[in-house]
Amino acid sequence: MSLRAAILGFLRLEPTSGYVLRQRFEGSVGSFWSVTQSQIYRELHALAADGKVEAEREVGDGKPDRKVYRLTKTGEAALAEWLRAPVEPQQLRHTLLLKFVFAADVEPKVLDQVLENYERTLDATRQEYMARASAPEIFSLARNKREALLWRLSIEHGIEWVDMELRWIRRARGELGGAARSKRKGK
Repeated sequence: MSLRAAILGFLRLEPTSGYVLRQRFEGSVGSFWSVTQSQIYRELHALAADGKVEAEREVGDGKPDRKVYRLTKTGEAALAEWLRAPVEPQQLRHTLLLKFVFAADVEPKVLDQVLENYERTLDATRQEYMARASAPEIFSLARNKREALLWRLSIEHGIEWVDMELRWIRRARGELGGAARSKRKGK
């Protein structure tokens, strides 16, 4: 339901095409919610079948025609219901931690390389979040200050999560490096 609700939320901001919805995902919530173009169209068709959105063909002036989707009253109600529903704690599915559990026999240099690569991707992700936090185009659709504040806080959550992951990965690399040196010295 989260993907459908996100689509409804974007359509509440403005009627748009499936292609533009993908751009909205990438430009705003893409740092914590990924989606493919095919998923968007599949959900749009399901939402249309449920009467939550309606599509209108827009003639392209020198461009291909496109379908513009609009939120219906039923869609507004579904979004409002989803927004009011309680949220369960996030179930953590972390591939690195799963690898960690079984990495006792992995050569220390190899494991450190895995951790170093992860650290690099985290640094890049942090830079992406920072760019989003200062990008006016992200906030240009905000209908009011409160909405812009909510969007800013969601980006800041991402920054804080990355900072926490970076602290942990650096600590883990430090401790494992010490354990590897001790092992080599026969301690």
